[in-house]
Amino acid sequence: MPFSAQPDPAYGAMRDWMEHWSELEARLAALLLAPHETHDFTARLQDVHTQAGALLDLDADATLYWLFQLAAGSTVGYSASHAMVCWALCRLTGKALSLEAADLHSLGLAALTMNIAMTRLQDDLAEQTTAPTPEQSAAIETHAARGAQWLRELGVADAQWLHIVEQHHLDDTDLPVAARLLQTVDRYAALISPRESRPGRCVTDSGRYALMHQGHAVDDIGHALVRTVGICPPGSFVRLEDDRIAVVLRRSDRPGEPWAATVLDARGIPVAEPTLIHTGHDGNGIAAALVTQTVRVRLNHPRLLQLSRVALTQAP
Repeated sequence: MPFSAQPDPAYGAMRDWMEHWSELEARLAALLLAPHETHDFTARLQDVHTQAGALLDLDADATLYWLFQLAAGSTVGYSASHAMVCWALCRLTGKALSLEAADLHSLGLAALTMNIAMTRLQDDLAEQTTAPTPEQSAAIETHAARGAQWLRELGVADAQWLHIVEQHHLDDTDLPVAARLLQTVDRYAALISPRESRPGRCVTDSGRYALMHQGHAVDDIGHALVRTVGICPPGSFVRLEDDRIAVVLRRSDRPGEPWAATVLDARGIPVAEPTLIHTGHDGNGIAAALVTQTVRVRLNHPRLLQLSRVALTQAP
């Protein structure tokens, strides 16, 4: 599908859509960095939550694509980016687990604010090449309880929201489903995100980690997460059977066979025009998931998001 000489309304719409997400993430970062200095904190956070929910409901796969690209591609603004990814994964997987609407709402707000008491520290740690200092380690250990207390001080009265934030690092298999889901999602998203001290992991490694509880038994929450977002979710890079490199755009009804777009040929040369493919077709199968930072290509995100919409009209 070549570019037109005339302005493409769909291309412009995708750019606007991306800018809206970037604006929401910037607003979230500002709230989390200075919550006690923000007038009407809870109302402003609820507004970010509502607008993000509308975008996710409009196109969940495009949302995953954009949030995964942001989270896995850079350490800048890590805390807000991580919160957004966790929020989207919780919302989608929570629906798959049949959580009630009120529980999903509380869970979503908890995902956005779980690290509120260490936002600046979390951003600093992502850029830090050395191990945490004793003072940083102490702040990490206490951030869940302090975060819940901060939220109470800011006027949050939703008991479930507060409990999930307070419990999101407890090692307790009897926690409510919503708290366990946030724990799983938090670990999964943290592994794919790079730090200055280490690269991110590929999504299949993160998925395997999420599937296992304490390293031995298959975890039902992790299984639901991988089943919901796919083995290679939108926004992740894969190497195909013929050595071409593609970026995943949209899930299909088979977790291991998403729609993708080729971005590098078998020699590692950027393709002039990405080609939409279904990885369930012969010759297009996925050979391996890749770490985002190892793929040296500049993506035309609006164009790829256009292709993602095209996949909606195609037969698998």
